[in-house]
Amino acid sequence: MQSRVRRGSIGPLKIRQAGPDDVADLATLHVTCWAETYPGLLPAQEIARYDRDLRLRQWEQQIAKGTSRIMIAPGAGFAQIGPQREAALAARGVEEELYALYLLRTAQGAGLGRALFAAAFGPAPGPLSAMVLEGNDRACRFYEATGARLAERRPERIGDALITDLLYLWDTAPAP
Repeated sequence: MQSRVRRGSIGPLKIRQAGPDDVADLATLHVTCWAETYPGLLPAQEIARYDRDLRLRQWEQQIAKGTSRIMIAPGAGFAQIGPQREAALAARGVEEELYALYLLRTAQGAGLGRALFAAAFGPAPGPLSAMVLEGNDRACRFYEATGARLAERRPERIGDALITDLLYLWDTAPAP
C-alpha cells in the first residue's frame, strides 16, 4: 500500500511498508522523535539510553521477524502494529496492538499521523490497543479523535522516576 500526504515545504510524502533498506531511517526517526517528545516526561538518561545503535538493532530484528506491519513515510515518521503482546487483552479479543506511531515535529499537523495509522492498521477492522505515556497530550488527543477510549492507568517505574502509562482501546476499526 502506498499513499501520499501533502505537507507544506516537505512536499508530497509517500507512505509504504518498511523493509530492510529502511532500518537506518527508522532508527534515526525513532531516536529523534523520542528526543522531541519525551523531555520532561521521562528522565534524560532514559531517553539517552535508547540511542541509534540500540534502535538499529531493534528495527533490524523487527523487520526480520516480519510479525508486524511497519509503515514508513521516509524522513518523516512511521507506525507499527502487530499481535497483542498482553495475554489478558488478547483473551478479551483485543488481538492487535499499536506498538509505535511517531512523527517528527515538523511533519505533524498535516494528516500524516492518520495516514500512517490507517496504512498500518490495514483492511481488517477490529479491536486494537495502545499504551501512551501520561503527559503525551498530543498522542492522547490523536487516539481519542480516532475513536479510542482511555481504559486504564498503569503506574510504572523507570529508573528512579514513577510514570503512568495510559492504556487506550479501540473497540472497532479506528476512525479515518
